[in-house]
Amino acid sequence: MKSFLSIGTKIVFLVLAVSLVSILVTTALAFNLTDSIIKTNVEQTLSDEANARGQTISSIVETRVSSVESLASNPNLEKLFSEIIPQLDEATINSMLNENKETISDVVEQFRLNEFPAGIKDLKMINSRGMTYFSLNEDVTPKLSKLNVENTRVEFVQDSNGDRLLKISTPIFASTGATNGILVVTTPTVVFDDILLNRFNLHETGEVYLVNSDHTMISESLFLENAPFNQKVDTEPVRLCFETGQSIQGMVYSDYRDVEIFGVSVCERDLGFVLLTEVDEAVILEPIYDLQQKIIIIGVILMAIASIVSFTLSRRLTNPILKLRNSAESISKGNFDTRSKIKTNDEIGQLSASFDSMARTIQETISAITKRENIIKQQENILLKYSEQKQECCVCLVDMVGGQKITSSLEPDQLKHYNEIFSESVLPIIKKHNGVPVKILDDALLFYFPVSGDKVFSSAINCCLEISEENKTINDKLSDEGLPGMAYRISSTFGIVNVTKTQSDSLHDVFGEPVNHCFKINPYALPNTVIIDKSLHEKVKGLEYKFTALDESVIKGLDYKIFLVERK
Repeated sequence: MKSFLSIGTKIVFLVLAVSLVSILVTTALAFNLTDSIIKTNVEQTLSDEANARGQTISSIVETRVSSVESLASNPNLEKLFSEIIPQLDEATINSMLNENKETISDVVEQFRLNEFPAGIKDLKMINSRGMTYFSLNEDVTPKLSKLNVENTRVEFVQDSNGDRLLKISTPIFASTGATNGILVVTTPTVVFDDILLNRFNLHETGEVYLVNSDHTMISESLFLENAPFNQKVDTEPVRLCFETGQSIQGMVYSDYRDVEIFGVSVCERDLGFVLLTEVDEAVILEPIYDLQQKIIIIGVILMAIASIVSFTLSRRLTNPILKLRNSAESISKGNFDTRSKIKTNDEIGQLSASFDSMARTIQETISAITKRENIIKQQENILLKYSEQKQECCVCLVDMVGGQKITSSLEPDQLKHYNEIFSESVLPIIKKHNGVPVKILDDALLFYFPVSGDKVFSSAINCCLEISEENKTINDKLSDEGLPGMAYRISSTFGIVNVTKTQSDSLHDVFGEPVNHCFKINPYALPNTVIIDKSLHEKVKGLEYKFTALDESVIKGLDYKIFLVERK
């Protein structure tokens, strides 16, 4: 038995559902809008900081590179490297270096004082064979990872003492234009820490740091100790920079701590670093979640108020309906003098007046019917006598799909013509195969085939298939007349039925379980297809047709099998 829900309960549920949907939609829209606004503002702030700090660091690096390149092009050094060619023996080279030691020292000292006031950790001059001509500090100078004498190279390195250095390597050209050596200058990067660790315009979890081409952090971390040259940073912005040279503007990704952050990058691939400016995404979203919580609290309060109001209104609405229902139940028990007598100035009052009028009409009609029954009983002897016999038959049913909806939309003349086109197309096919039409029930046609031999079964199946194939012709006729199209389902069963007919054989009817089965299985047929039950399938399964058993999940509720019939 289906559970009962009153109209009042449904109204309350409806109000709650609408309120809940409104809260969810408002929360989602507020989250998306606020998220977009906040992230746009944070992105702009981080971009400004990243660009400003990145440009400052790039400017410092480029200035130092320019100074080193200027030193490499010093005329005294060019002359020295033109005279001390790598092909000379080591004794000759050392002798010539001793002769020019003062000149080299003067050039380097002038460079340190004027061109490179930031301080130099070490300065090396090496010939193309790898022989060191000059070094400020042999012990602390890091070993060259790669001798490049063609172009200036910038690297961030760490020496044996743990000092972070900027190493600039540039070729030294002889006066002839040939590359005879390389100048390597290492300088401290402490000045970068002042730029990167400044927390101005950053959130409490904001961080700015540098990563080199080896995907290794080369500046201090706010969260980890000993991070420089020890902490790997293989994040999306780092890969994009050193693979494609791209910077990012406002991206959510996992940082080196596996924390979801919102970051901006400035890629300086030619200078050997990418600057990352990041802030934890949770910090950005915190005000959004706070707003969501407030919206939900307010929404719950409004839902409670709306529920109380809707319950009160529903009670005022349903009380007259309950009174009307009680009156209807009373009439259903035979109390035809019951009246609802609801006086309200709305649709329910009008319904009550119509109900009371209907009750009076029913009462009068019952009285008239009782009188007519008495007359009919007196006339029983003059009614036609029906003969009835049991007979094996194939019972067939053609039922239109959505017939009631279609016919209710037609005018009487259109409906008559609509049915005529259907019957004039189908009845000749039934008679052609020696079938017996029984009756048309609203939008369904019942007919049968008395079994007088095995050929009857194939006649019944062929008749049903031909009717299904006639659908296109019928719809063409309906279309020509401007009438809606039709589709129908066809079912057929076999068994013993009661066949009744008048003495003149002008009226036939059939009753019995096969007729009931035929009506039960018909809804399981697809439009314009034929289905049969198991009893008929046993009779025709050896004939030249294609049979497909319907899946049990489709015919759930029936305790017998159904088969789809098609021509091979």
